[in-house]
Amino acid sequence: MLLTFDDDFLTLVEGQGLEHRGVIYVQQAGRQIGDVVKVVDEHLQNRSGDDQSIQYV
Repeated sequence: MLLTFDDDFLTLVEGQGLEHRGVIYVQQAGRQIGDVVKVVDEHLQNRSGDDQSIQYV
């Protein structure tokens, strides 16, 4: 699982179909880092081990 705040990287993954083990894309604008950590932690606790999706938080 890869965590990124980078719009350009997300565009590469989506547009070019790059292989990955899962991506969490975080749009941080206006959010406190503690809130981002809580959301990401919750997602990681609830995802299955073979989840290779792109999640937007």
